[in-house]
Amino acid sequence: MRGNAARATGMTSLLLFFSSMPICQAQVDLGEPKVSRFDFYLHDLLVARKPTTVTVAKANMINASPTLFGEIVVIDDPLTEGPELTSKVIGKAQGMYAFTS
Repeated sequence: MRGNAARATGMTSLLLFFSSMPICQAQVDLGEPKVSRFDFYLHDLLVARKPTTVTVAKANMINASPTLFGEIVVIDDPLTEGPELTSKVIGKAQGMYAFTS
């Protein structure tokens, strides 16, 4: 269970980081910059009948670490319109993340 709590904390930090990044447009005499806003929910299912994350590598010392340092996870997470998992799926987030602290 320790690993799932650390993963959830890591994903929360990652989502907060990306959601707080401003979207910028260079001024090249194109008039007013166009601003787009996207609202979606990423569901990183760690403990489920069909999880959307898989650990693909981990350091030998991970069992002694409270932070999962050195674990690499591959994701295939649904993006939905609302916070409920039953909301309409509008895309997928695919990639990987690594725990570094």
